[in-house]
Amino acid sequence: MAMLIETDDSRNNRRPWRWTELQEKRAADVMKVLDEFKPYLPMTLRQLYYQILHYTNQDHWFAIYKGKRQQVDIEGALGRVMKWLRIEERIDRDLIIDEHRIITTKMGVTDPQTFIEQELANLGRGYARCNAQKQPRHIEVWLEKEALLRFVEPIADEFCRRVVCCRGYNSITFQTEFYERAMEALSYDQVPTILYFGDWDPSGEDMPYALMKTIRDELGLHHVECHRGGVNPEHFPLIRKNPVPIKPADTRSKSFVKRHGSTAYELDALHPEQLKALVRDELTKLTDMDLYEQNKEQELEDWDYLVQWRSDVREYAAERAGLI
Repeated sequence: MAMLIETDDSRNNRRPWRWTELQEKRAADVMKVLDEFKPYLPMTLRQLYYQILHYTNQDHWFAIYKGKRQQVDIEGALGRVMKWLRIEERIDRDLIIDEHRIITTKMGVTDPQTFIEQELANLGRGYARCNAQKQPRHIEVWLEKEALLRFVEPIADEFCRRVVCCRGYNSITFQTEFYERAMEALSYDQVPTILYFGDWDPSGEDMPYALMKTIRDELGLHHVECHRGGVNPEHFPLIRKNPVPIKPADTRSKSFVKRHGSTAYELDALHPEQLKALVRDELTKLTDMDLYEQNKEQELEDWDYLVQWRSDVREYAAERAGLI
């Protein structure tokens, strides 16, 4: 039998929250950024943190430790401020995405008639012609940050391209699945192409090379290309200030600093519009836009056919179901 859990104050010594002058300053920074990014909400706590560093007085987010100025941890300082801003309803509670929690969809409908009505209402909707047909490349957009998917996916959809969220170094299972998709693309005389977007730091810079090492040298798939779309050094001016400190614990830090210096940026630090423009620009460069436009023109003709088909099917199905 499941154990009933009750409140037990003896289990923790959590300090009561109070709005100090420092916390109010941090809250003001949060409100400023949320207002600035209103069209792009909700956002993750990490995204909010980087934009706070770009748009506000950074002094509120640093502490002096052993005589040195250091950034406070995201989950600690910002997390506590956000918790109480939401508890006290100073901001909406759904403005922050919790990317580590998953809630499944509740299944089931009331009755068959309700189901039929729903199906007929949606019949034929959502058709989109594959604009990647006959393209010389099979392009996949690989994205290091799952939280940015909602900005990148609509752009990839315009080009009928898949987005692959590849947080961290990828497993052999993950890469073998790409191998199968790449082999299918080769059978259509398309070049398997990875368009990668990730952090510019010791691990993020190394990941595409580790990926290609596995795919080419270990899986034996040589006819594949990988293009790093960003963050690249030419994108640094787009990020207003504050590069991310390089973590000494990262075993790749020493070689990274030797090759590139000590500047590191996270993909989250790009403004959403900058990221979307970057993805669209790189996809355009790798796409035969004449073939793309031909497919868009054909899609209009397809819709003329589908409109009549949908009308005929809905009328027939509704009559059989006794809805008319």
